[in-house]
Amino acid sequence: MNYSARLFFLCFFWGICTVFSAQVTVTDPVRPDPAREKMFFPYLAVRHGGPDATLKWKESNTMQYYRELWYYCNSFVIQKNYSDEGVALPESIIDISRFESQRKQNETAVVILPGFRDALILKAGKDLVYKPDYVQQQ
Repeated sequence: MNYSARLFFLCFFWGICTVFSAQVTVTDPVRPDPAREKMFFPYLAVRHGGPDATLKWKESNTMQYYRELWYYCNSFVIQKNYSDEGVALPESIIDISRFESQRKQNETAVVILPGFRDALILKAGKDLVYKPDYVQQQ
């Protein structure tokens, strides 16, 4: 095989690899899936002047938007059936900033909400990817 044929095939395969690698999506650990974004968007909207103002703010502060959204979506988990009595705790009703005073710096915190069988588990403060400045530890 002559030099120009090798160069052609090398360039051809390099081009194919470039096209395919550009199509691979890298998941951003700060961006939640669209369903969770929709579920927790109202909490951001309250902080940023309503839905329209928040969407406008998102356009010029995209990374900050996703950091704050991460906090509302992913700084806690719901542990199902923590107790035998009560009703299920829907994630969508959790404004996590209301429970910040119960978060511990070096370990997870368990929050029991009366009437619910599920428990709210707060990630340790040291494990948070982001916490908004306006959320204070009380």
